[in-house]
Amino acid sequence: MLLSRQSNAQFDHVRMAARGLARRRLGEGAFTLIELIFVMVLLAIGAAMVAPSMASFYRGRLLSSEAKRVLALVHYGQSRAIAEGVPVLLWINSKDSTYGLRVPSTETEGDAYPTSFTADSTIKVDTSATDTTAVSEQDDERLGLTDGLPVIRFTPDGFYDESSVRKITLRQGDGNQNALDIVQTTNRLGYEIRPASAN
Repeated sequence: MLLSRQSNAQFDHVRMAARGLARRRLGEGAFTLIELIFVMVLLAIGAAMVAPSMASFYRGRLLSSEAKRVLALVHYGQSRAIAEGVPVLLWINSKDSTYGLRVPSTETEGDAYPTSFTADSTIKVDTSATDTTAVSEQDDERLGLTDGLPVIRFTPDGFYDESSVRKITLRQGDGNQNALDIVQTTNRLGYEIRPASAN
């Protein structure tokens, strides 16, 4: 008899748990409309706090992406000069933020693969003045330089001409807060991306 009372008590306990699950399924344990609205308000406040930092993140990604594209074009120009055995020019037009590669017309019949890019409208491309001017060894040509545009001149051996631009600055907005420099490495064998300097 004692055993049957214990099994009845256990059976009653299981039956009550099953009823509790049934009630929850019927909607007695669901969220109220006020609780749902409260959660939505909290999510909206959180989104409003995160939005400004996300906007600056996307601006920074755009600037970084443009700098990587310029650096990739520098590497491509160097490789192309070595592969084709002719000088290759990477020209930069600061007025309309365009840049590109071309082979000087004095070397071949014309460039079969000219390349040009336009930076995003929010990014300004700028260059620093070079210390030396490009001079031909025989002083009889302009080295295929573009009309007054700053260039990086890749020689057929893969090095940079002394008259090449030493620094390209990509700026988004005012000041150096959102700016990157593409500068020559210390060993003068390539270019690299650095945070913009004050000068």
